[in-house]
Amino acid sequence: MAASRYCVTVDSDSNTEHRRRPLEKLVYLLGRSHGVSAAAFSPVLIGAVPALRAIGAKRIDLLVADLNDPVREACPARIAGPWDDLAGVAQFWLDNVDRRSDAETVLAAVAGRLDGYLVTESVVQPYVRDWQEGTRRPGVNQFTAHAKPEGVSDEDFYHHWQAEHSRISFDLHPLRWSYIRHAVARPLTAGAPPYRAIVSEHFRELRDFTDESRYFGLPDVVQQMYADLPHFCDHTRMVTGPMSEFNFD
Repeated sequence: MAASRYCVTVDSDSNTEHRRRPLEKLVYLLGRSHGVSAAAFSPVLIGAVPALRAIGAKRIDLLVADLNDPVREACPARIAGPWDDLAGVAQFWLDNVDRRSDAETVLAAVAGRLDGYLVTESVVQPYVRDWQEGTRRPGVNQFTAHAKPEGVSDEDFYHHWQAEHSRISFDLHPLRWSYIRHAVARPLTAGAPPYRAIVSEHFRELRDFTDESRYFGLPDVVQQMYADLPHFCDHTRMVTGPMSEFNFD
C-alpha cells in the first residue's frame, strides 16, 4: 500500500514542473508524560516544529488534548478508550519514511510514549485555511483511531469504512467543517496499538461537537451508522476525543 504524495516544484526560468521523489505521511500518537498538564504540553510540542522542519518534515499538523474538561462536562460520551493517556498527535510528511528516526527523537523528547504509523491520506471533506499559520484553528478536532474488528476481511473493512460510512458521514454530522481520513499502511514503532483507521473530523464550534442536536443529523442516519459500525470499527480497541489543532506549512 503506497503512502505518498508527490512534491512538485516549478522552474522559474523554464516554467516547467519538476516532480521530486514522493512524500510519505507519518502520524504519531504522543503519550502523556506524568505531571505535565495540557496547558504546559502545548507550547512544548509547538516548540518542536523548528527541529522537525530542520530534518525535512513538511505540512506539519499538531493536535493537543486540552479540551477534556469542558467536553466531559458537556457530553462525556464524546470521549472513549484510553483517551487520558494521550497528550497529542503529530502529523507530517517526509520524503522518505526510512529517515524518520531523527523525527522520532524530536518527538520522544516531548512525549511520554510514541506510537507511529505510516498512512495514506484521503481528504474526504476539504477546507480552506483562513487563520494564521501556527495559531490555533478555530473549533475542535475530533480525533479517532481504531482497529479493524476481528473476523472482518480487508475488503469489507474498507468498503464499510471508506465507501459506506464516509458517504453517510456528511448527513451524520451536517455541521462538520472538515474530514481527513488516514488508512494505516503499517505501524512504525514497536508495540503500537493495531489501529487501521486514523481520522480527524473538525467542527467550527465546541457546541457543534458537544450538543447532540447539532452533532448528529436525522435519527435514521444515526441508526444506520450504529448498525454499520461493527463492520469496520472495533470499539474495544478505539480511542476518540477532542483536540486543539495547529497547522504549519
